[in-house]
Amino acid sequence: LFPKSVCVSANEVICHGIPDDRVIEDGDIINLDVTVFVHGMHADLNETFFIGNVDADSRMLVRTAFDCLKNAIEMVRPGTMYRDLGTAISKTARKNKCSVVTTYCGHGVHELFHTAPNVPHYARNKAVGSM
Repeated sequence: LFPKSVCVSANEVICHGIPDDRVIEDGDIINLDVTVFVHGMHADLNETFFIGNVDADSRMLVRTAFDCLKNAIEMVRPGTMYRDLGTAISKTARKNKCSVVTTYCGHGVHELFHTAPNVPHYARNKAVGSM
């Protein structure tokens, strides 16, 4: 069993959606956030999927989120400041007429779940540390 290991977020739910009896429908965008606990370490990852015929705005939103992630990953190397990732992500989002949610952030892989380093996805954040 894997209790509490998958969050399912539909459409406007930003993240950490709890699966319920809602039926997934044509045109939905669904984000799966999968958590693992291996060798005493917590980690998670997520991916967004199109269900059937998804409208152009939803496709653009998901594409922009992917581009934000890709641009941040391209910066990953020793010495990169965690706060600089948020600047790159915000720039990509703005270029595509999107905004960045400031309530949630990325995080490290650790013995504790959702812990340091915190990696905000927005510009002008105060994240400390470097890779």
